[in-house]
Amino acid sequence: MRLRSVTLAMGVAAFVAAVAILGGVIVFDVGRWLAFPIAVISLLVALNVLARRRGARDRGETPDPERRAPVPIPGTDLSATVTEFRSEYERRLSPSTRIREGLSDAAVAVLTRFRGLSEVEARERVEEGTWTDDPHAAAFLAPELDPPKRSLRERLTGRLASETRFREGVRRTAAAVAAVGYGGTDDRGELPAYGGATGSGTAPRTDSSVVEGVVERASRETGHWTGIGVIALAAIGIGTFAESAAVVMAGAVGIGYAAVADALEAPTPEIEVERTPSETSPEPGDEIAIEVEVRNESSRFLPDLRIVDGVPPGLAVTEGAARLGTALRPGEEVSFEYTVTARRGTHEFDPVLVVTRDLSRSVEREFLVGAETTLVCEPVLRPIAAGVPLRQTAATFSGRLTTDEGGSGTQFHSVREYRRSDPLNRIDWNRHARTGELATLEFHEERAAKVLVLVDARESCYVAPGPEAPHAVDRSVAAAGRIAATLMADGDTVGLAAIGPVDDRGEGDGQCWLAPGSGHTHRARFQELLATHPQFSTIPPGGSRRWIPQIRRIHRRLGGDTQVVLLSPLSDRAAPHIVRWLEARGHAVTVVSPDPTAGETTGQRLASVARRLRRFDLQREGVPVVDWRGDESIDEAFARVGATGGGVR
Repeated sequence: MRLRSVTLAMGVAAFVAAVAILGGVIVFDVGRWLAFPIAVISLLVALNVLARRRGARDRGETPDPERRAPVPIPGTDLSATVTEFRSEYERRLSPSTRIREGLSDAAVAVLTRFRGLSEVEARERVEEGTWTDDPHAAAFLAPELDPPKRSLRERLTGRLASETRFREGVRRTAAAVAAVGYGGTDDRGELPAYGGATGSGTAPRTDSSVVEGVVERASRETGHWTGIGVIALAAIGIGTFAESAAVVMAGAVGIGYAAVADALEAPTPEIEVERTPSETSPEPGDEIAIEVEVRNESSRFLPDLRIVDGVPPGLAVTEGAARLGTALRPGEEVSFEYTVTARRGTHEFDPVLVVTRDLSRSVEREFLVGAETTLVCEPVLRPIAAGVPLRQTAATFSGRLTTDEGGSGTQFHSVREYRRSDPLNRIDWNRHARTGELATLEFHEERAAKVLVLVDARESCYVAPGPEAPHAVDRSVAAAGRIAATLMADGDTVGLAAIGPVDDRGEGDGQCWLAPGSGHTHRARFQELLATHPQFSTIPPGGSRRWIPQIRRIHRRLGGDTQVVLLSPLSDRAAPHIVRWLEARGHAVTVVSPDPTAGETTGQRLASVARRLRRFDLQREGVPVVDWRGDESIDEAFARVGATGGGVR
């Protein structure tokens, strides 16, 4: 602060002296012995300042709260995607060799699954180039084959797209691999682009830590007056060489302006922020109006005030803007309003980001202002019309288990001798009318199913087919509520658990668990956990990625007759291992898999192939997999499975 006062005093003195000399009030003559050093020093300082500040002005970038935090699209990283088809690679291999070998393994994988070839036959066809009708793809994986000559149009198109022969080979080979299993044609249309996903990067956001009152986060000099200072110093140097007093004094005036601007300081705001949502417990899809009121509680004028509200990363602004630029007099109040669409989960608003600048705009400071607001949006537990395809269900998807034991069900089982304690409605009166003998009808006994709805919420499951599409965990959590509502409506007992980032240091520490049960209280608890438990966060959380300790804890809590409905996008190799681990321990598993894949690029197409292979392998092992496409609802997915007569496709 003392340095700023000295700078201000020197700037004012230089300004006053320059004006006085220009007006003839003061006569000031600089000798030649002093002129040359002044000129050289002024020019050197000007060049130094210009070299240090030649870049863009240092202004802080405010966050973009109007956009929801994006999640990755499977296959964005091509090199990582091809490793899904091979467990190990030699480290000394070049990236291009790894990609080529990964595509070769991918071709072998689809040929063995979808064409019924043995692995030896599949590799022979790949090496001979007879596995595909595309000669470019065949030659790319068969080094002994000469690649076909490209037409003039193909060469020109490749040059315009900056596509090398290697990139073209990768692109065409990936398309040929994806076509296997679709009847020889690619059901997604044209060949995908080589590059990565077309989504935008993660927008910067404010600090989500708890803030009370006003806390300064950053302070910076914008360099707004640097240009004036450089010009002024250059004018002093040039004017001294030219012996022009007017030019020298004009430069001194500029130095005075720059010094005064440098001495000013952005104010510390004493403001109060109040955020008011129109609804704190909305349903998914509801439009929520957010009103933010800002009041200047100080006696100081705030000349340049920028306000950015801390919209939760799981929400997106659908109307209006969550920001405002204004100036506030002491005691003055201003407000702005915007609208967000509610999504399932607990959404805590970040502190409000406030940026202040002085009148000269040479310094800006960032502050976080606490304004605690939480929206809790519970998913709707509405039954699915088509029912849930449980493993032991014989012919329908009613959600109840039909056993082989005789009892009081609805499906005929057998006829036995009459006993005096048998109810009259169980007597075979037709037989009595014919023979005069009494006999009792037995039906297949129906028992309530005991089901655990298990949500795969690991970090790798936070993927979506597009930047604006809901990610797989969001879809899984919403479907979990619908599945539970369907089963409980049929009289079954339903539990809830999750596999995702938690702290594994303690027994069950941080892991979601609700034992199978029924009734209104159990239903309310189920719904509350889906909305509030950290493992069902709408944004990818940090923490442990180990799933084995979690699945072991779940197994210890489950009864031997409990079956599992696993909701997982099958986006990595761990998902099938989870299914097999549960199956090996006697739990029948049904997989409901929201499809998060896209097909715009080569990597995305290969990620879709890898997911299709995992799904096929599970189905071949007898595990039903409901493939839930991104363009259909969970009702449509289950209805489609019901129309085909089972959960395996």
